[in-house]
Amino acid sequence: MRAENRSRRLAFLLLAMAAVVAVASAALAVEISLSSNDVDRIGATPQVDVLCPANLCQVTRVRWVITSSYPYQVDQVRVQWTPATTNNYNVYVTLFDSDSSAISGGATTVSVSGGSPTDTWVDVSDVDPGQVYKIQIVIVEATS
Repeated sequence: MRAENRSRRLAFLLLAMAAVVAVASAALAVEISLSSNDVDRIGATPQVDVLCPANLCQVTRVRWVITSSYPYQVDQVRVQWTPATTNNYNVYVTLFDSDSSAISGGATTVSVSGGSPTDTWVDVSDVDPGQVYKIQIVIVEATS
């Protein structure tokens, strides 16, 4: 009887662990991480969070557009990415300071071809480049 209880407990434990692994791997499937080498440096910002939940897509680079006159401010973010399918997409950008507080952001809708690399420029509220420590990009399929 004791061996049977141990076998049941072990089987339950293994089943529970398998469920946790399945959920964890599903959650990671929608997150895209870029290395700091793929994000142009601005201020002191090696961190980046990129979410692409609607379709499998690949963000390959983030670049900054600065105003042409003093005081120089970030006023656009250029996102280089490759969508999985041809469609209209909403691209959202949020910029964060060193306390992880949102300090600027913007959004745009683009029509792109699946499998073709594309550049998307997103206008953001002017922000001091020295205050930008983190960026979050969310790309979702646009609804009609």
